Amino acid sequence: MKIKNILLSALMVGTLASCDLDEQYYSETTVDNFVETEDNINQMITRVFAHWRYVVCSYMVTVNEQSADCFVWPARSTGDGWDGSDRPNMRNHTMTEMDGWADTGWKEPLQGVARCIDVMEKLEAINYSSIGLTDEDKAAHMGQMQALMGFFYMVGMDWYGGLPIYSSTKDPLLPRSTVKETFDFTEKLFKDALEGLPVREGLNSQVDGYLTKGAAAMLLARLYFNANSYIGVEMFDQAAQLCQEVIDGKYGPYQLENDWQAVFNFDNNYSSEIIWGVPGDWNYVKNNWFMNDYYPYNVYKYLGITTGFSTWCYNGLCLTPSRDPQDRLYKETNPEIKLGSPYEKFDDGDLRKKLYRYKGNGEYEGMFLIGELSDPEHPERVCDYYRTFRQGQPEVIYDHFAPLSRLRSNLTTDEITQLENQGKTLYNSTAEMPSTFYDCADEGDGVRLVKYPIPDQAEYKLYGSQAMPHLRLTETYYMLAECKLRKGDTQGAADLINAVRKRNFEGGADPNPATSSNLDKYRMLDEWLIEFIGEGRRRTDLIRWGAFHTEPWWDHTPTNDKNVCRMPLGDSVLGSNNYLKQNPGYGGDELSADEI
Repeated sequence: MKIKNILLSALMVGTLASCDLDEQYYSETTVDNFVETEDNINQMITRVFAHWRYVVCSYMVTVNEQSADCFVWPARSTGDGWDGSDRPNMRNHTMTEMDGWADTGWKEPLQGVARCIDVMEKLEAINYSSIGLTDEDKAAHMGQMQALMGFFYMVGMDWYGGLPIYSSTKDPLLPRSTVKETFDFTEKLFKDALEGLPVREGLNSQVDGYLTKGAAAMLLARLYFNANSYIGVEMFDQAAQLCQEVIDGKYGPYQLENDWQAVFNFDNNYSSEIIWGVPGDWNYVKNNWFMNDYYPYNVYKYLGITTGFSTWCYNGLCLTPSRDPQDRLYKETNPEIKLGSPYEKFDDGDLRKKLYRYKGNGEYEGMFLIGELSDPEHPERVCDYYRTFRQGQPEVIYDHFAPLSRLRSNLTTDEITQLENQGKTLYNSTAEMPSTFYDCADEGDGVRLVKYPIPDQAEYKLYGSQAMPHLRLTETYYMLAECKLRKGDTQGAADLINAVRKRNFEGGADPNPATSSNLDKYRMLDEWLIEFIGEGRRRTDLIRWGAFHTEPWWDHTPTNDKNVCRMPLGDSVLGSNNYLKQNPGYGGDELSADEI
């Protein structure tokens, strides 16, 4: 059985397992009599990867994007989007121990840790020679679990700081270790994994979801890259060395793609740039499921697909607006705000800055839903409004939040009366309109991201078949660029960024390359935004630059309280382990200075 298929099968089982099914254990099945082949070992290992997929696709995207400056799930004027306090608190940095993500964000990484430890104990009990395997095979299998365990610890540390350090399934409940102890333990896991993991087989070998030396090296570089955020110690030199080694091929063959689409297209399972990613396949498990949060209700009509693609999307997440209700750019009306306005951070000549349109035969253009959702080459493909006064008309996606459905000039006398009876505020002009998180976005407001292409009905089996990249060589280039920038080598940093940017423009003609004179903190943050938008890292980048708690963005006033750079432990988490203490700034039994 192919390794990729084993992992895909496990991912599908992991997806189904989210339906609160009770596991059954059979006493007659033990490691000794279950493991007869390497496939049996892979089946055991890959169940942990199912949990990894869940954390990467759901929690990292939610926590790291919705708490930052690029995305928002607004409470729309049409009644959509309100979820109590969770999303508003995350966006406003007023998180509490009662928020849902405060519980799940703590539990999911530590559940991943527990699964890794369980598998490692089982691997230790296996007589590899009896099934025709070697010590090198065992080291490779152990390396998978060590690197995954390090990944889960790094995610938890990124959100919360110090975590309990477990090394056995027999360990009792433990208190939180300091963040320095957690950092050191995570570093050791990555270093140990590097020793046993294999290198990538070839430049275009298949992305099967398993870790390689290249992936472990990048995870370790990512740990060093954010060390100052975690432990207050700069380790940019160590990060830069690892990044250069990855680029030079020390940990396996990787290469930047010449076409931006090649990293995300339907055949990206063979991309030379992806170092670690969640594999996808129509026959096993489809990626993209989490993207349904972004799309308008009737988007399937515009895309021309129903099989496999949900005909009910949530019309929720969108990019934070770049324009005010009068269609003026915020960068012109509020130049003091440097962050956010993600759509307008893309240059006009950027090939990605177009309405997403599927052209057939695996080809597409654009990365956003913006403007009127209709396809001139397929007149029947029109996404229509679902809720507003324009119901049935072609939906238009705006890069602003403006309740035009409550503009008097757009309404009939009966509609005005109906809205006034509902207690709705009506407006005489766009100049009167507010633009905030609450009750100010219409159904079509907010640009939507289409990071991963969607086929039409004629090729529906392509849907979700691509790998979802988690580590790609571009990140190594950008990490190294930032390390050089911080050391004063601005030109060296610009050269690395431009090596990636040029593929996003026709003929490589970049109208706005990075230079030694324009590359600073804000340009670097913009480059991270443009290249990695929606990939679940924005919060971490802002924290590394000290911007998460100090900088304003659309409808967000900074707290200037560094405590918000860590999430609160949830109420049920604290109740389940009496040894745990809360992060500073959230009340209750908080960690002291020597316990942080």
